[in-house]
Amino acid sequence: MGIYTKTGDFGKTGLLDGTRVYKSDIRIQAYGTADELVAAIALARSFNSREYISDILKKVEEELFLLASELAAPKPDILKNKITQEHIDWLEKRIDEIMAKTSLKNDFIVPGPYNSSASIHLARTVARRAERQAVKLDLETPVRSEILVYLNRLSDLLFALAKYQEEEETVKQAMEKIKIDTGMGRGPHSMTLDAAKAVIQAAEQRAMEIGVPMVISVVDKGGHLIALHRMDGALLASVEISINKAYTSVAFRLPTSALDTLARPEGELFGVNTLNDGRYVTFGGGVPVFYGNDVIGAIGVSGGTVQEDEKVAKAGLKIITEGS
Repeated sequence: MGIYTKTGDFGKTGLLDGTRVYKSDIRIQAYGTADELVAAIALARSFNSREYISDILKKVEEELFLLASELAAPKPDILKNKITQEHIDWLEKRIDEIMAKTSLKNDFIVPGPYNSSASIHLARTVARRAERQAVKLDLETPVRSEILVYLNRLSDLLFALAKYQEEEETVKQAMEKIKIDTGMGRGPHSMTLDAAKAVIQAAEQRAMEIGVPMVISVVDKGGHLIALHRMDGALLASVEISINKAYTSVAFRLPTSALDTLARPEGELFGVNTLNDGRYVTFGGGVPVFYGNDVIGAIGVSGGTVQEDEKVAKAGLKIITEGS
């Protein structure tokens, strides 16, 4: 079966109720722009490797099919599923989450130079045009307010996502520069303050994503503190615990989670947590940073459950080992 029907060869196309209208009709322009927006968001998603961003964009794509269907229906009552206030609330919640993670706040920025963020900015401009087309249609025939509000919030979400992705790429590029400047790609080197700052930023972003305030510590290969960051609301006790987790990981060249089994009564290191004035931590949240077989430092995280601490520590480690 061919994909061409020849029914549109004379400049007309069909709406959902079967009505034939010219392809220049304002309703066609409205849902056609929504379709263009789906494609632009799909392109942006292909440039983004972060699961958090990709999941948001994919959900938006699916919701835009509902929106376009309604714009293509002169009598939307025939549709079972529509854009609702619940969809709008979800967009607003994502906007608030993302803006809490970015330091750019409400400043206007020049898009680029990264494909990942520039493609989201491109989608944002298409969202604005889709909104204008929907407003133009509303001037001729009523469009539900939820459609107009959704498109308005969507462009705000895309703006926030672009700024967030811009910062992510900036950190990634800075980390690559650190690797070059410090020779991390050529041989063993000590953890630097710049590298520690990049670790903390990546770890803090992960902590924000799971919604737990934490303390993040970075030490050098001798276990000496390089940098510590206490998020608002993090427990005071987590300061010392996070430092000791990092110290333990350097001392044993192991993640602190690996000591859990070893420190049990039947384990080879039973009682190790009582040594060195109790500095050795035997539960998860500390990870060593290796270059080859050499430890160049470690990361310690405290404030959540053991599993949450480990997730945040690994996010900080990833910026060193993979640069993203």
